[in-house]
Amino acid sequence: INRLYELVGTGEQALRVLALVIILVSGLSIFISLFTSLKERRYELALMRVQGAGQPKLFFLIVLEGLLLAIMGYLGGMLLSHGGMQLLANKLKQTYGYDFSAWTFLPQEAYLFIGSIVLGIIAAVIPAIQAARTDIADTLTRN
Repeated sequence: INRLYELVGTGEQALRVLALVIILVSGLSIFISLFTSLKERRYELALMRVQGAGQPKLFFLIVLEGLLLAIMGYLGGMLLSHGGMQLLANKLKQTYGYDFSAWTFLPQEAYLFIGSIVLGIIAAVIPAIQAARTDIADTLTRN
């Protein structure tokens, strides 16, 4: 039993490392998405500034976009993981008679939600700062 636990423990550690890598890649993906979106929408952001939106409002809008991306990613990931577990649970019940509940939520999933929110905000800060510092005259004269 100890040998089995050692083997499972090694696999669990490998899955934790893989999960951390996926989290970092997700944060980088949000950052790249917002940064690319910012470059494409520079003209619209300058128009918003001309119409009275201040730097804090643009900053807030970009951070809110990053936050929404993170929340949608979390919800999509939870739906896929619990849905996949439901398929696996059905197969295990048919084949081996094991009964699993795929729709049981763990307290760690709340920590994952908080972490995804923090990651979304952190990934959005640099694009939000650049959006707030958009030079109105220069941007409008180029387009």
